[in-house]
Amino acid sequence: MRFLITLFALLFLALPASALDVKMGANGSLLFEPSELNIKSGDTIHFVNEALPPHNVIVEDHSEVSHNDLAFAPGESFDITFDEPGDYNFWCDPHKGAGMTGMIHVS
Repeated sequence: MRFLITLFALLFLALPASALDVKMGANGSLLFEPSELNIKSGDTIHFVNEALPPHNVIVEDHSEVSHNDLAFAPGESFDITFDEPGDYNFWCDPHKGAGMTGMIHVS
C-alpha cells in the first residue's frame, strides 16, 4: 500500500505544467483570443496563428519571454512559459496600433 501511495505522489508531482492556447488573429480580427489570461507560475501559453499574419508576442519589459520572430503561416505556433508571478502586458508588434494587445496575470 505504501508503494502505491508513493507511486501516485511521484506521478502527481511529475505532471507537466498546464498549457493554454491563445489564437492570434482570431476569427479574422486583429485580436488575441483570449486577450486576458490568469495562469500559475510555470504554466505555458501556446500561441497559434489563426489569420491575418504576421504575428508575434512582445512582453513589455520582458525580452526573455518575448517571441520576436513573426508567425506567417496559418497554424504556425510557439510557446511561452511564465515562471515568475506578476502581471505581463503583451502585444503583437505589427498590430499593436490596431489594438492587438493583452494581459497575462501569473500567480
